[in-house]
Amino acid sequence: MCGIAGYISTISTSSKIDEKLLYNMQKALVHRGPDDGGIWKSDFFGIGLAHKRLSIVDLSIMGRQPMSDRNENITVSFNGEIYNHRELRKELEALGYKYFSNTDTETLIYAYKEWGIDFIHKLDGMFAISLFDKENNELYLIRDRIGVKPLYFSTQGGFLSFASEIKALWELPWIYKDINNLAVYHYLTFLVSPAPMTLYKGIYKLPAGFYLKVGSDRKLTFSEWYNPLKVEVSDSHKLNDKFYCIDVVREILRDSIKKRMMSDVPFGVFLSGGIDSSLNVALMSEFTTKVKTFNVVFEDGLEYDERKWAKKVSDRFGTEHHEIVVTEKEAFEFYEKMVYHQDEPLADWVCMPLYFVSKLAKDSGVTVVQCGEGADELFCGYDAYGHYLDIYKKYWKPSQYLIPKPIKKVLYSSISRMFPHKGFVDHIRNWAESRNLFWSGAVAFKENAKNQFFLNKEFAEDDIVSQIYSGMSQEFDSYSIVDFHLKNLKKLMPNFDYLQSMTYLELKQRLPELLLMRLDKMTMATSVEGRVPFLDHRLVEIALRIPQHLKYIPKKSTEYGVIPAQTKYILKQACEWILPEEIISRKKIGFAAPVKKWFRKGHYFNSDSHKLTASSNNYLFNNDFLEGILTKHQLEEADLSPQLWNMYNLISFLN
Repeated sequence: MCGIAGYISTISTSSKIDEKLLYNMQKALVHRGPDDGGIWKSDFFGIGLAHKRLSIVDLSIMGRQPMSDRNENITVSFNGEIYNHRELRKELEALGYKYFSNTDTETLIYAYKEWGIDFIHKLDGMFAISLFDKENNELYLIRDRIGVKPLYFSTQGGFLSFASEIKALWELPWIYKDINNLAVYHYLTFLVSPAPMTLYKGIYKLPAGFYLKVGSDRKLTFSEWYNPLKVEVSDSHKLNDKFYCIDVVREILRDSIKKRMMSDVPFGVFLSGGIDSSLNVALMSEFTTKVKTFNVVFEDGLEYDERKWAKKVSDRFGTEHHEIVVTEKEAFEFYEKMVYHQDEPLADWVCMPLYFVSKLAKDSGVTVVQCGEGADELFCGYDAYGHYLDIYKKYWKPSQYLIPKPIKKVLYSSISRMFPHKGFVDHIRNWAESRNLFWSGAVAFKENAKNQFFLNKEFAEDDIVSQIYSGMSQEFDSYSIVDFHLKNLKKLMPNFDYLQSMTYLELKQRLPELLLMRLDKMTMATSVEGRVPFLDHRLVEIALRIPQHLKYIPKKSTEYGVIPAQTKYILKQACEWILPEEIISRKKIGFAAPVKKWFRKGHYFNSDSHKLTASSNNYLFNNDFLEGILTKHQLEEADLSPQLWNMYNLISFLN
């Protein structure tokens, strides 16, 4: 795992490159790669690349980046891991390529030389790649299929500047810090700005499965090189068969975990004792007896304490287990550092435990960890997903057909006048306007609430956003993000079921930009690499096509009583004979922090909550509204901790 950065002139094909700026960018990324580093530049082509290395595969100096072929025709600086690089190496050596290292980086160079930009379709891994082709005078920036690794860029100042983290871009004198009001508006809903926007004007994140090309004419073009629904899946007709699905999920996941053990440094697993992390441990234990596991709990968050379950799994599979207990004081003291490492707000309080469990792993001598991200999104693991599916089936879908649109609009108009500030008004509006019920697995503020306190809606349409996501409406209505992805889904998969639409939305927004970025930013803050076997692209492609009835079993009344709803059905079936039954059937707790308690009775966050309404950024927000939600939460009239954490992160960032 590493950090990459660089810039290329977009005005002329040659430009004096300032080495000091490259070194400054490199220094800003030192936490991502404290083991080694390098720069490469060409004034003739007007390009400079910088790299910081966390040594994981081939620890020798031969793995230094940026790396070039012997003729320096191709130069690569990349962040990530290519899990099939050994297989690709054999293929390339058979074609006559001579290697000088054992790295996956060198494979990227020869693969590009042999197959051109189509080489990316042969890669199995997680990556953010910058590749300069001197012969054709072209630069490529490439983000992996699912978006495990981040890649930010800017077109300011006559340069295309890019980096693994935004903070490296601040080292360039032509980059300015202006807030993007539209991105802030969407952040308030989705807990993160939606790609390709960031909270800064003129700074973007390359969406998952996209690449950017700077041509010899220095024009920028964007291409979506991967979408899971554009891949043909063999035997897809068998995915209605429960037993086939069980076998294929086990097979792919076992292989996914095995290949993610590729490392020349110690590795481990974040273990909560839930299905996802326990399955990680169980399958990893088939290939090694040296599994190290890590668990974290907050001293005042015992409702999230899963230590006994983690210990059961550790004992069952003989792992070397490590635990840490974190206080509110420690969390509060880390908070400003968290804001720094996020670059832009990620209003998911899981960032807190992720950092401390990552630090525990690093302090225990582990550099690579496997994590369970993606399993809940792919296999319907949240109770909330089940609630959405039940409401959609019982009420939403039938009423859309039965009640004429004019009547729905009259109902919405009447209810919105009677209850102008109630949260349920948004649901009535979505229903009346035939909008989608599900927007995201995590929503903080709905449209009605934002309109009460968001003051500044000045915005000019962004040409780069239009180029990347052609047809996406740029307006102060967060449904525009949902609508854009759903329209693409309908083109690619006309007969999707409702859960498939929910999963697709998560794959396009929440997973790559929130969940995977919290993992990347918090693990890399401690110089640890996080790997996500549940997001192997083959498993994503299969899981997305498994029908709803094999993932979610609704509640059922029988003559013997009520059988409760069951989430994650097919994955639980795949766990049988691998995990103990008590692990498979136990109630999901979830990885979290006691933010609700901190803002009510905490000694530190509660005392600091005054910053919510003492902000100098009142040109954006109505402070009276913010004061109201804080008071309601503290008086225990409602649990508004998601909204408070959202604003607390944002205002800390703006300040």
